Amino acid sequence: MVVAGVALIALALVVVVVAPRVLTRSAWTIDRPRTALVSWSVAVVLGVVGFVVGVALVVVADRPLDPFRLVESPTHGLNLGVALLGVAAFVVAVRVRPGAEHEAVRQAMRSGAAPHREIDGTPVALVEADHALACAVPGRAGGVLVSTGLADLLRTDELEAVVAHERAHLTQRHAVAVAVAESIERAVPWVPGARAMARSTRVLVEFAADDAAARRVGRDALRRAVLVADGTSALGAIRASRLG
Repeated sequence: MVVAGVALIALALVVVVVAPRVLTRSAWTIDRPRTALVSWSVAVVLGVVGFVVGVALVVVADRPLDPFRLVESPTHGLNLGVALLGVAAFVVAVRVRPGAEHEAVRQAMRSGAAPHREIDGTPVALVEADHALACAVPGRAGGVLVSTGLADLLRTDELEAVVAHERAHLTQRHAVAVAVAESIERAVPWVPGARAMARSTRVLVEFAADDAAARRVGRDALRRAVLVADGTSALGAIRASRLG
């Protein structure tokens, strides 16, 4: 079992190191962002499961009756407890925790300060603001929010495209993908590709949401909406070019 455990640990490390390099340097990810995101999720699961199972096999080797030696020494029970707390801490760390701006949006939605309007079948909270703003807030109290400043600038089909883009973030659970990638980046910043993978994930979710919105309302309407809402940023220019 020791050999199998070591092999699994080594395989997990290879997956964790190689996957970010492949997924951040491959051109196909631009055209198939959802496939890239799924591949990244599979790599994370394989890496974590392989590492945990590998360590477990090494620990329980030749100790089938009391694999963690709890009877022999209470210290081992403490060590096991610490390890379990570490796993629990990682699970908590990758939970989607909205920032201050998202909490403000949720409060506005709950209090009724942001009136709701149905756009292309989606309830949207409209907040009074002069600047262009559109965001998707995950969770039960979340939803899609658009500022009046942005809504006033967009034509009907362009506004529907923006809402479809934000709705895709919610339905495809992009916040979870970003949270996991950023948590791994913070937990193991020394792992090659961890930072690049987090950065790539933030871009890929935008591409994936664009693809979903384009299928619903058309690429031209979405491209025009991107140019109005975010045309001055580097990512906005890339998104518009990709849609063109």
